[in-house]
Amino acid sequence: MPAFATFLLTLTLAVAGIAPAAVAATTLPTGPSMRLSTAVRPLAADVSLHVDPAQPQHSGQVRITLELQHAQRTLALHARELKVTSAVIDLGVRQMPARVRRLDAERIELRFATPVPQGRAQLRLDFSGGLQSNEPYGLFRRQHDGHWYAATQFEPTGARLAFPLLDEPGWKLPWTLTLTVPQGLTAVANTPVRAQSEVRAGWQRFEFEPTPPLPSYLLAFGVGPWDVLDATPAGTLPIRFITPRDRAADAAWAAGVTARIVGDLEAYFDLPHPYTKLDNLALPVHEGFGAMENAGLVTYAAPLVLAAAGEATLSWRRGYVSLAAHELAHQWFGNLVTMRWWDDLWLNESFASWLGDRITAGFDPGWRLDTAVQLARQRAMDADQRPSARRVREPVRSDDDFGHLWDPITYEKGQVLLAMTEQWLGADRMREAMRRYIRRHAWGHADVDDLLRALGEADADVPGMLRSYIHRIGVPQVQVSVLCDDDAAPRLRVRQSAWRSLAPGGPRADTAHTVTSRWQIPLQVRTPGGLTRFMLRADQDEVPLPDAACPAWVQANAGGGGYYRSVYSPALQQALWQHPQPEVAELLTDLDDALALSHSGGVPAAALLELVQRNANHADRRVVEAAARLLRRLRPALQPSDGAAYARAWQDGFGERARKLGWQTAEHDSADDRLLRQLLVPAVADLGADADLQGQALALTQRWLAGGPAPDADIRASMLAMAALATPDPARSLYEQMTERATRTADISERSAWLRAAMRLREPELKQRALATLLLPATDLTVALPALLEGAADTEEGRSAALRFIATHRVALASRSGRDAPAGWPWYFGGACSTTEARLIESTFAPLAARAQGGARQLTQVLDGVRLCAAWRQAQSAG
Repeated sequence: MPAFATFLLTLTLAVAGIAPAAVAATTLPTGPSMRLSTAVRPLAADVSLHVDPAQPQHSGQVRITLELQHAQRTLALHARELKVTSAVIDLGVRQMPARVRRLDAERIELRFATPVPQGRAQLRLDFSGGLQSNEPYGLFRRQHDGHWYAATQFEPTGARLAFPLLDEPGWKLPWTLTLTVPQGLTAVANTPVRAQSEVRAGWQRFEFEPTPPLPSYLLAFGVGPWDVLDATPAGTLPIRFITPRDRAADAAWAAGVTARIVGDLEAYFDLPHPYTKLDNLALPVHEGFGAMENAGLVTYAAPLVLAAAGEATLSWRRGYVSLAAHELAHQWFGNLVTMRWWDDLWLNESFASWLGDRITAGFDPGWRLDTAVQLARQRAMDADQRPSARRVREPVRSDDDFGHLWDPITYEKGQVLLAMTEQWLGADRMREAMRRYIRRHAWGHADVDDLLRALGEADADVPGMLRSYIHRIGVPQVQVSVLCDDDAAPRLRVRQSAWRSLAPGGPRADTAHTVTSRWQIPLQVRTPGGLTRFMLRADQDEVPLPDAACPAWVQANAGGGGYYRSVYSPALQQALWQHPQPEVAELLTDLDDALALSHSGGVPAAALLELVQRNANHADRRVVEAAARLLRRLRPALQPSDGAAYARAWQDGFGERARKLGWQTAEHDSADDRLLRQLLVPAVADLGADADLQGQALALTQRWLAGGPAPDADIRASMLAMAALATPDPARSLYEQMTERATRTADISERSAWLRAAMRLREPELKQRALATLLLPATDLTVALPALLEGAADTEEGRSAALRFIATHRVALASRSGRDAPAGWPWYFGGACSTTEARLIESTFAPLAARAQGGARQLTQVLDGVRLCAAWRQAQSAG
């Protein structure tokens, strides 16, 4: 490891708190309401907090060492929903008190009687605030199984809800945390405990080691009656799982595999895990939070990391490995090397998604997850084709911009661009470029230019290629034709343009941030004669093919990882679809492109149905899954009169296999059987209108309600939904049983499954009764609201009932939810496919969207998708 000695020296200095990481000069977006002055720089901070999870209030003191570039009479800091009772600058020889006034919801101003002189000073702030109770953000609290817990989620700007600070990622500094908590509780944080003592009767103090240089959004701590499970270490790195009381045993599977994930990441970077410990904190939350990569204290929603005996199913294990690999990849991408500003969030999330999926694919080759990038491509292009699409590197100029940064553009589009780059460079050169990038900027910051510099040293074509994608909106399409003359070798003609759907509008026009009028596309084309690689920079180009004769078929996206749609002549398209042994990744890409071509008017729905049937019995599970997903995605384009034919398509393609698999796990099941059961059995039961499978679901549900065995966790929710669908009217008895079990169970996943199923009962009155429970004070909206809306989303009748209920009660529901939670509610209705539903969605959520961070943009994105689908449906009907 060439950089190992330098790395250890840097680590030693950072942990000792000798110096925070310097921030290199860079051009950043500015705005009077967004950025603090660069004339004031935080160097270190001590944070002392008094936290009792059972109480709604907290208090504390913050001491921040500042460096002022020039004398200033006012200082601005971030503080939201906090009351600052004292603000004093300590210059050693004298103290300077300040008057505090609020600038806006996010910022306060300190005004001094005389200017604070240039140089170093310590700012001391005393304050009080409240623990959040409606959403897992900032410093929040949750009650679970009779016990109260407090924890943090600071990304992007939640730290300012916990204490006053300078809250921007461009400042990395050492933080020293002290927590005073009730006796009997345990406190954990980014670093190990340095000292623990009793301060007065009933209270104890935890003092933690200073952190290495960290931005404020990576700080984390938790307070509660935690249990601790020591996991298998990764070399000398201690790993622990911290869980709610009496749940430590449920972390056993995760505790046994996490060291291996760390080891695989260390091998990729040729660097050890950057921090002195790896604690994994299982938070008692279910909705509105997944996981967070806090340095030394990674947090997870408990259901994602804890599984009771028999509940660690294959899907759950794959999910944990994938999620942990993503969060742990962040320890290098984002934590060790941090973005300078939020417009480069993709440097965190795209990279963690790309490398996390790479690590997951190698964890167990039998899982066959090496085609994850094809699923990411599908999600990214779905978002990128909408009129409201944005760039990968989108300027962040206001607090409202935070409301839409965590989306398929930041995650999946960036991930696919990195995978495409790796495909172009090769795995070895890509790995060396990533190592070079991390070593150069360890403990500091980097931006897109730093990344492109490292990649450009591997191949000078890569920076221009990536710039043409990350600064531009939309999906390129490449039209492919073959020129075959008797007197010349075959040639490939390609033409690039922007893909357009049938929906009104299209991706918004590029602005001055666009660096090129066309994409630079790294094409990899396979023909029977071999592979042809070239960079398409012009609108049109021709290249020779290695074939001796005119090729029988052309695969214009060899490897299936290119971020572009391939458009063929009808003859070439048919030849490719009938090619007998395509690569699986390529076939998955071809299936998605075929659906996209249908959206743009190029392929009729009947041709897609033929594709489904051709691939429904493919030898590779991933192709069968893709064919089933394609058939599912065809559903919105069909008219009500097409229902019987659509059900037959499910039966013809998948019915026999679904009935053979059944609802219950068998001892002889392969991994493929288990995964296909989750997808095919519910789909055939529901969309294939399979009365036998619906009846079996009802019988198994009734047996469970009568005290029989619980169904497999992977298929439980779907089985309950089909039981509801199979129940003849009146179904009040089953409704009462479902809602009673939902109320009684302590298992949040099970509660959600019962509530979702209740919304699939056919009687409109029962849907309304289920929705009305959201108005009860005792209902936990963080669990019940998502579950009921998910259950409603499957049918137009369910969506209509839920939308009308929300329209009537949106003020009451929003008042009991997190401030910005309503911004995400429209996504539950993204499966709508008519202009009528689009109008109802818009009228229901527009008043809420206007008050939630990022709400207007997210509502527009949902409406774009619904209108695109409606245009597609109309075109298919007219055809």
